[in-house]
Amino acid sequence: MKYPEPTATLPPRLVRLRDGRDYRLRPLAPSDAAAVAEMFATLSAETIRARYGYLIHDMSAERATRLVDLDRSRELPLGIFGLRADGREDRLWAMGRLVHAPDNQSAECAFLVHDSQRRLGMASCLLKHLRVLGRRRGLPRLFAQVRRENKGMLHTFAQNGARLHFAPDSDVVEIDIPLRAPKILFDKPLPAPSIPAMSKPEKKGLSVVGVAIDLIIAAGFFSFFYYVLQSHVPSNDPTMVRLWATLASACMTGVFWLALQMLKTVFRFQRANRK
Repeated sequence: MKYPEPTATLPPRLVRLRDGRDYRLRPLAPSDAAAVAEMFATLSAETIRARYGYLIHDMSAERATRLVDLDRSRELPLGIFGLRADGREDRLWAMGRLVHAPDNQSAECAFLVHDSQRRLGMASCLLKHLRVLGRRRGLPRLFAQVRRENKGMLHTFAQNGARLHFAPDSDVVEIDIPLRAPKILFDKPLPAPSIPAMSKPEKKGLSVVGVAIDLIIAAGFFSFFYYVLQSHVPSNDPTMVRLWATLASACMTGVFWLALQMLKTVFRFQRANRK
């Protein structure tokens, strides 16, 4: 049995986004501090405030290094890089982060996408791969906090199956992302259940006496309703009265015959199970 790995990571991979271009998604390393600082230098104040709740005026080299040089067993940053024609990385356009909670039963996820690269699916791509990371690390859920005015990020979470919890007295929306999918009826075929004894009757030969008794009972049923229904046929023509009384009685007798056979089958199984 393969157990979850608490320090699981992701190898670099190419991802194609909505603009039809290929990007490289990979974990950020200490050597990416300069790329992080460059990205922050060109972000709008609104984007930084929406992500952090306050404005970061200066992304120093030391601060950028702290964002990428960390304990990978507790925190893992991912980045999406543009690619040049020769396949080398160009710029860092988006970052995502997985931060384990102290109890190691959940992790916070967060995203930052450059203003010029919005609506390409970068946040959704990061969320997808952070969920993969969370499952590989054995986490049951991820969570996030998003400011109410960040409609784009709220929409991204909602589109990807997250649960949004709005508090009336808070500017922050709590996001819950379950990683262990609940069991859904008909989601997966269940193993074939064992067939109870009642479903495996012994085949018995046709009983002439039993059929004769059934026919007599059915004939009595038919005769009774034929007599009763004649007075309910809305016609003065004796032929039409007999015709419709016969047809109605025959239909009712057919249903009665089926019900009688089902009842006998149930009694037969019950009697067999008592033995």
